[in-house]
Amino acid sequence: MKFAKEAKMSKKLLKELREQIKETEENLKIVQENNAKLEDELESLWSMMDELKESDIKNWGHLVKQLQNELIAKSLMTTNKKAEC
Repeated sequence: MKFAKEAKMSKKLLKELREQIKETEENLKIVQENNAKLEDELESLWSMMDELKESDIKNWGHLVKQLQNELIAKSLMTTNKKAEC
């Protein structure tokens, strides 16, 4: 009688464990799909960051050159020598 009761409990426990394994496998599949989506989004964001960086370099590069030219012109226009009258 005791063995029958234990066997019945073992079967019930085994059934519950199988259900938990099945549920866990389904959850793992969902998590893996979400992970793949997030990795794809991350790659897209890095690509956008690279494009923005290149765009900033192009957009601000001409300003840097312009400021450099203005600084050179200004330094050539000023002198420390005193003129004789």
